[in-house]
Amino acid sequence: MKYTVSNTINRPLDEVITKFKDEEGAKEWMEGLHTIEPLSGTPGEVGAVTNFHFTYKKKEMVIKETILEQNFPDQVKFAYESPMGYNEVEMRFEPLSDNSVKQINNSYFKLKGIMKLLAPFTKGMFKKQSLGFMNAFKNYCEK
Repeated sequence: MKYTVSNTINRPLDEVITKFKDEEGAKEWMEGLHTIEPLSGTPGEVGAVTNFHFTYKKKEMVIKETILEQNFPDQVKFAYESPMGYNEVEMRFEPLSDNSVKQINNSYFKLKGIMKLLAPFTKGMFKKQSLGFMNAFKNYCEK
């Protein structure tokens, strides 16, 4: 399953990138995130592996993130692994003006188990969740 979602953040590109790179700041905009656990590599650098611990609907969930590519301020690419499957996210940042940035999320999922069977019916839900995280990040940047 593949999709793209985008939004516009009304802040300068350098400010958006600084906030995006701040792992601890992610707790402010990633709903349910409570612990960030570096596993290997240099945090924030290509090859770094980190476990993100979430509480979602009273359930604990761990998602492993690996930074695949990094070309700031333009782009960063992550791989995420969870019990649901594998997900790659390419996040792009395109300046629209001195004080506005288009944030573009290109996502690819390879789901497992029941989620694989439900994928054709749940694409809208996944897009909505991705856009929800992006809008939460937008609000975090703009406040």
